[in-house]
Amino acid sequence: MSKVKTKHSFVSTLKVDVPVEKLFSWHENPGAYERLTPAFDPVTVKYRKGGIDGGEVHIKLPPIGGVIPIPLIWVAKHHSYKKNIQFMEDQESGPFVGPLPFWNGSWHHRHLFEKDGKNSSILKDEIHYDFPMDPFGSVFGGAYTKNRIKQMFAYRKNITENDLYEQSKYKGKPMDIAVTGGSGLIGSQLIPYLTTAGHKVENIVRGRPTKGELVWDIDRNIVSSLEGKDAVVHLAGEPINKPLGGKIPIPWTKWKRNQILESRVKGTRLIAEHVASLNKKPKVLVCASAIGYYGDNGEDLLSEEAEKGTDFFSHVVNEWEAAAKPAIDAGIRVVFLRLAPVMSPQGGALQVLSLPAMLGSSPPVAGGKQWWSWVSVDDAVGSIYHSIITDSLSGPVNVASPNPVRQKEWAATLGNVFWGKLGKLTTLIPVPGFILKTFLGEFGDVLALSSIRVDSSKLIDSGYRFRFNDLEDCFRHLLGKRKQEDL
Repeated sequence: MSKVKTKHSFVSTLKVDVPVEKLFSWHENPGAYERLTPAFDPVTVKYRKGGIDGGEVHIKLPPIGGVIPIPLIWVAKHHSYKKNIQFMEDQESGPFVGPLPFWNGSWHHRHLFEKDGKNSSILKDEIHYDFPMDPFGSVFGGAYTKNRIKQMFAYRKNITENDLYEQSKYKGKPMDIAVTGGSGLIGSQLIPYLTTAGHKVENIVRGRPTKGELVWDIDRNIVSSLEGKDAVVHLAGEPINKPLGGKIPIPWTKWKRNQILESRVKGTRLIAEHVASLNKKPKVLVCASAIGYYGDNGEDLLSEEAEKGTDFFSHVVNEWEAAAKPAIDAGIRVVFLRLAPVMSPQGGALQVLSLPAMLGSSPPVAGGKQWWSWVSVDDAVGSIYHSIITDSLSGPVNVASPNPVRQKEWAATLGNVFWGKLGKLTTLIPVPGFILKTFLGEFGDVLALSSIRVDSSKLIDSGYRFRFNDLEDCFRHLLGKRKQEDL
């Protein structure tokens, strides 16, 4: 194998406890690219032809540094495919390689696989690159690029190792799975997670389906046949903080409250009644739910047996879960995943609050003594898969890190991740609760003021291992802010 001559290089090595054939197939299966794309540097696949055995992919990159709004397309060409041994990719155009003579950098990525005993293997990633317009490219982009590569591969190693660990627990045949809400915050990660594991997945969408998609219409009570599916995952529902696709939470109007309730109840009832009517029913229906079921409970530690709350969203969750009764009555195993607020820079509380924290403001709200349960997006995805493959699990299941924190600790942790020792300064100006409630109304209660501290023992006792128990570790993984000594 000839060496690539470049001025800059990076090597990452990962040992995993799966056979090399499993490690290689994980990378070869659809969805691997999406799973390996860091949450802090999201990209959009604009065009794809073929796979790692000679295919090509065109990727729309985010703004440079997250700030400069220059659209960039990264065109990657795969080559030198040897099954269970290697595949490689070169950047044919993009940030390092351009159409102009002076934009003459390069980017080569080698993926090397090695057997390490019967049930373990080693993945070695080698990056060789040159900056365009050297020496200016190295001077102005060297340190930034080196840090982003380190952060990217720390993220990729975490995803690869943990995905393979969870997926290796399933010993059966590949499953045929249908998913609603596949384009949402969780669904967009769940589908590639399932396909890298070798399962067939079809997304159930509204409107005109594309190849590999099914269709449903809640208003007309219509859904494509799910006959013969092994599992159905129901995630769809009106977002509680993005009524028109925006990123800023707004108060719950009467219309918004109705959409939140009806989208969940009608959608769940339609799916439940449909799967109950089938001759060959799915073995399991996994439904998204929420810890909002419990409402504000102060210092209490809440198991799944705790009573429901008395506010509007508690009522929503109760009706949401009740709508799945037809599937339960038909003998289908139904799991209600009562999800804590999901941590992701792509949505929810972390998306809303990370920008002000990055700018120097991460204040406690209403004193910050209220408990915030939380869960990483990868643990939300992992818990769904665990629920599909764990026959003993049914009914409501709390999905939250075993270490809930008070809101002031959540805010201080976020400030520390962005600012280190200066992070304490971001918490100096608190936000009174009445201000949040004035602007956001009832949604402000659900978003920040309610104290909900849940117990995840049921999920853990069933065999699930959380990736992220520590909030700071979760933030650093998702935001690309790992400490240098951890890279």
